[in-house]
Amino acid sequence: MLRSRIACIACISLLSLGLNAQSAKYIDPFMGTEGGGHVFPGPSLPFGMIKPGPDMGPNTGNAGWLADGNINGFSQTHVSGTGGGAKYGNILIQPTTGDVLPSDFSSPRQDENATAGFYSVNLPRYSAKVEITALRRVALYRFTYPSSSKANILFDAGHCLSGGARQHEDQRLTASSVKIISPTEVSGSTTVIGGWNQQTRPYTVYFYAINDTPSTASGTWLNGALNAAREQQASDGGKAGAWLQFRTKAGQQVRLKVGISFVSVEQAKLNAAREISGFDFDKTRGAAESAWNKALSTIEIRGVTPEQKQLFYSSLYHTMLMPVDRTGENPIWQSKEPYFDDFYAIWDTFRSSAPLLTLIAPDRQAASVRALIDIYRHDGYMPDARSGNFNGRTQGGSNAEFFVTDAYLKKLPGIDWNDGYAAEVKDAEVPPENQFKEGRGGLEDYKSLGYASIEGVDRPGSKQMEYAADDFEIALLAKGFGKTADYEKYLARSRNWEKLWDSDFEDGGFKGFIRPRHRDGTWKQDFTALQHCTWGGDTFYEGNSWTYSTFVPQDVAGMIRKSGGNETFVKRLDAFFDVPGRYDVGNEPGFLAPYLYIWAGRQDKTAERVREIIAKNYHTGREGIPGNDDSGAMGSWYAFGVIGIFPNAGQDVYLIGSPAIPETTFHLINGNTFTIEARNASPENKYVLSAEWNGKSYDRAWFRHEDVLHGGRLVLVMGPKAGKWPNGPPPPSSSDARAAN
Repeated sequence: MLRSRIACIACISLLSLGLNAQSAKYIDPFMGTEGGGHVFPGPSLPFGMIKPGPDMGPNTGNAGWLADGNINGFSQTHVSGTGGGAKYGNILIQPTTGDVLPSDFSSPRQDENATAGFYSVNLPRYSAKVEITALRRVALYRFTYPSSSKANILFDAGHCLSGGARQHEDQRLTASSVKIISPTEVSGSTTVIGGWNQQTRPYTVYFYAINDTPSTASGTWLNGALNAAREQQASDGGKAGAWLQFRTKAGQQVRLKVGISFVSVEQAKLNAAREISGFDFDKTRGAAESAWNKALSTIEIRGVTPEQKQLFYSSLYHTMLMPVDRTGENPIWQSKEPYFDDFYAIWDTFRSSAPLLTLIAPDRQAASVRALIDIYRHDGYMPDARSGNFNGRTQGGSNAEFFVTDAYLKKLPGIDWNDGYAAEVKDAEVPPENQFKEGRGGLEDYKSLGYASIEGVDRPGSKQMEYAADDFEIALLAKGFGKTADYEKYLARSRNWEKLWDSDFEDGGFKGFIRPRHRDGTWKQDFTALQHCTWGGDTFYEGNSWTYSTFVPQDVAGMIRKSGGNETFVKRLDAFFDVPGRYDVGNEPGFLAPYLYIWAGRQDKTAERVREIIAKNYHTGREGIPGNDDSGAMGSWYAFGVIGIFPNAGQDVYLIGSPAIPETTFHLINGNTFTIEARNASPENKYVLSAEWNGKSYDRAWFRHEDVLHGGRLVLVMGPKAGKWPNGPPPPSSSDARAAN
């Protein structure tokens, strides 16, 4: 009953908005496709399973799209904003004219265009135009052909994206099949193993395609050889394909809908029939755009330019492309729980994306947390990353703890907290068989020595800091359950970051840094504070000691004391940001860093840094984000930055930064509204001079999620010079309770 009541409240809240907001028109799907952003530009619904789009050049683009190279066709599955090796690119479709050439059908491109729920491009080799829209599990294509006696649609079930130079991350085709059912219907499947998360259990994508124009000829191929047979089954990496051929007049359109499934061809057919009854392209495109307008209607911004709206809503759009809702499409186990895949990766998204979705899409965030817990029930561990129905690519700690505890503290509904707690404790106590796949590597040393040793695990410095933060999440959940002994145990373990704090190590005039240690207790030799590594290294992942020496979200006050007190810490943060090579805006471990000044009493410094980082690194256009978007992580950091608040993830605390948007309103799931008004906000007016909450003076640079749920208005008066605000207490830290005792 609770879930139904919450759902009804959400519906009422959205209906009260009229659903006439046109936020989707500001979305630029190409923003972040270049400059290393790897953003997927094709059509998709929020958290939609099908993501049709072009695959280009050598087929090594993480999202299929590349700035250069011919279009090889349009596959139905992609990820967005990811780094590393390839994943998906399944069931390639390409319109052609002339003889069918199953090994040579790519074309140059012209006039690429994309909006929310829509993509189009011209293929000059064939004088053809391709338009694509999509709903949750079905893509609808509209091909416009020239006059031709041989206008074709090719179906390549042997296609998948390649890892390129990253051979250890390459996908490998294991089987494929096609079947021509009628002059308007083709079905089949592709089975792939490997890829970015080095998947050892294959995934299969099934498809069922239906077009509105009967073909005049058809056929199949196997490994590039054309065949008159109506069906091909290939194993051992064999590549099967099919083609339909038409006679077309100049400008004639052929519409094709493609349903996919991870369960069966029959399910793919059912998905196609349920979601799109006919072939009305414009109606389907309108439905996709409406879905985005509805998803974005939970947050409104006022007083900004169209360019600012484009950057803002495109950033929110990126946070809703992944993870993917595959409820009812789990081929491994049956469950009444939601099923989400492509958590790619929680290491990237726990810091800002998940907290943002908790505010603007709480039903989806709750469903994804339920899915994580159900994955634990059936696969043994919650993932740090998951793709292709397979856990894999643990980048740091067991950061699903942040997802679960954050949801608990912010009262997301419908979640089995007992099983969620059990999943967190397993991460903390049971060493995994494969630390690359899931769980915490080097756990034996961490539990016995209090730190992750160089001999026990790769990237020990960064993992140590994350393990300690993860343990604090378990402590908070234990406290909520009244499990006092567990609370004390994991609270103590959350201080394990101190075991790698070398008080004597000095760099840049500052003493005290996180430094990896050997199992015998000795420090890593030949060590510098700028060392970092990727997989297999013995220092820090996607950051350096300057970065990870500021990553103690559970106890910022304790970290400041270790660093020499408020004044020294402020100078240290200044040196962190000002000296090139220390701070990396394009990697997530530094997301909280600009807000740490608040604990040291310098909220004005946070305002300066946030505005500076955004101005230098975020803008509209194809290179508009700083590096990999990482499933919307970069976009969510930006969105919080311009709204003027930022979450300390896994806690119920928001920090007040420097709002650049004059007014932001959240339409909450409980029917309340919460508004942040930045009075006099401008590029020059970046400092908060005073604050009011519901008309009463407010003296703190932070607040709690419960305050948001009550609704109301936070007014921040902005000015060009720093004033005396705030004069209230700093945000909470775990050591506050110890100090009080």
